[in-house]
Amino acid sequence: MRGLAARGLRGLSLLNLLCLFGLVSAVWVESDFYRYTAPFLLLEAILIYYFVDPKRPPIGPMGWLCAAWGAFVAYRLADGYLIHPLATTGSSEGIYLFPLIYPTLGYALLLHRRHLRVISLAFILISLVMVVATLHPLIAMSGLRAPFLIHHNPIHSAVAGGFIVLAAIGFALDCLRQWRRCWRLHKTILGLALAGTLVSLTIIGILGAQSKGVWIALALALPIMGIMVIAGRNGRGAGLLVGATLLALTLFAILSRQEIVQIIGPSVTSATGLAASIGESGDPADAFRAAIASGSVPLSFEERLKIWVNAWEIWQTDLLLGTGLSWDQLWDGTSYADVGYRLMHNGYLEIAVRYGLVGLAFYALLLLWGLYQSHLCARRRLIAPAAHVLFTASTVYFSLTLLTNSNNRLALGESFMLIAGAFAFYCRFVRWQADHGVAPDAIRHRLRP
Repeated sequence: MRGLAARGLRGLSLLNLLCLFGLVSAVWVESDFYRYTAPFLLLEAILIYYFVDPKRPPIGPMGWLCAAWGAFVAYRLADGYLIHPLATTGSSEGIYLFPLIYPTLGYALLLHRRHLRVISLAFILISLVMVVATLHPLIAMSGLRAPFLIHHNPIHSAVAGGFIVLAAIGFALDCLRQWRRCWRLHKTILGLALAGTLVSLTIIGILGAQSKGVWIALALALPIMGIMVIAGRNGRGAGLLVGATLLALTLFAILSRQEIVQIIGPSVTSATGLAASIGESGDPADAFRAAIASGSVPLSFEERLKIWVNAWEIWQTDLLLGTGLSWDQLWDGTSYADVGYRLMHNGYLEIAVRYGLVGLAFYALLLLWGLYQSHLCARRRLIAPAAHVLFTASTVYFSLTLLTNSNNRLALGESFMLIAGAFAFYCRFVRWQADHGVAPDAIRHRLRP
């Protein structure tokens, strides 16, 4: 009987290797497929955690905080849907329950720890195939909008492209580290060539997608990546790689400066003036209203300002806890209710109108805790240094993109938050195993019949 159960769990484990790709599939194709693969990972993790693993790592205080947050969100949802049903509610309200499963998904990653490097290689290869198959380089370089990958909106494609660029650079850093340890030179050169080709093509795709927020987010995330590599003493090769990457991207920006300035110039100018107005008045909403009334800002930026004023007015209803599901009904009473959108175009306002300062504080704490867990593991060499660099840069990048778009409500953003939350708990579990002398493959040995 034990042998039969072990074979069943091994079969589920093999299936879940494929499910891990489903979890990241939103980068290539905008769909909810990741939601249908996550339950298989959760099932395997729960079965092994409670029935096989004799030294299962505790979820710790942050795990219990995630559980408490999930209970709070569940109560708010139950109140809006069942106890006091509302006439209308927004969409994607259930995503705020996701922290409930971060610890379990982190344990699922722990079960597949030895396969993560192979999975990263497959991610790079699939990304390269998808970018090559969907890229229109001539149109992109001509200054016209040219979406790539398979997304509902070019802006979403650009956000996905930013993640791919960061992942490719992280993969290249790991190739250099493996070369210093055990790889032959030709394998390293091949890995660097794959990463370099992917970065180059994806940058062209981002240019064609014409996303202002992605360019700004990358412009800040990439230097942070470089500083971490240099400060982390990852070797001369890694430093040269980062330097060469930044130089190549700088040259690309110079050569494409007209297109880039055309994309981000008007909005950057308007944002700079707006920041000065906020500094003078001290009230963001008043500064936004004045900018809207002036008629001097680009149309897309004006629409965002109207949406943000609406969100700010709703949030004032309950600064501490937010309005829960009621925000959708309150929207009709805002200053610019006829703007045509009910998407906040700012991920932080999405949280604030629903869960107030409490929600913002929870996610900020979770983010900082995750970065700290990754840092502790990287410092002890329990995870590859490149993994910590990539996790940090990706988190910074995603956090910046939320300033101008509600990416946490996109399939891509939901998928990233699941993976990021899972990776944070994965790091905690890896560190716990190291502290308690648990071998990385101890669980797999117990599954042998």
